[in-house]
Amino acid sequence: DFMLSVPPKFTAYQGFDALFHSTESYINNTNNLMRDMLALRAIEAVGRNLATACQDGKNVQAREQVAFGSSLSGMVMSVDNLCSEHAMEHPLSAYYHEIAHGAGLIMLSRAYYTHFVEHCPELHDRFIDMAKAMGKTDAKEPMDFVTALVDLQKACGVDELKMSDYGITKEDMAKCAANARHTMGGLFELDPYALSLDETTQIMMNAYK
Repeated sequence: DFMLSVPPKFTAYQGFDALFHSTESYINNTNNLMRDMLALRAIEAVGRNLATACQDGKNVQAREQVAFGSSLSGMVMSVDNLCSEHAMEHPLSAYYHEIAHGAGLIMLSRAYYTHFVEHCPELHDRFIDMAKAMGKTDAKEPMDFVTALVDLQKACGVDELKMSDYGITKEDMAKCAANARHTMGGLFELDPYALSLDETTQIMMNAYK
């Protein structure tokens, strides 16, 4: 009931944060059956209901599903962990205080997940799993997950977020990448393969608009 009055953009920001808690965990380099079960159900609950919660904030069923997915994602983190997307976002909202954490994650997400699709063929089945969980039941290619992710961002009205609108420049990306690795380097150790600093910077450059 408390969530019924949350504005659409903050519903989207918090909803995507919850979603990414599970998507990051599902592709990290651990092997955890409990994590897998919880993460896919969380991705399903948030991925299939967040757009409705943003478009119709009084829809109790959609709010319930997003809250359920968020709670499950909290459980995912308690039995497992994330990987580097969260580490890469925290400098954005630390240096630029107008950026909500969820908004920063949204801005990074397309470039971030595309990079791992392109560099980790062993994870392709997992990306297809996540696409299907989000509602793209005919998914056959790993990039179908990125498509589903972008479609959800469009449906939630947050696909046009731009770092440049917050005063960030392309030249800032190297500073943010270095800070991410310095302050939250442990999450990089959970990535499906070891990103270099140059790759971290490149992902952030690719996300820049």
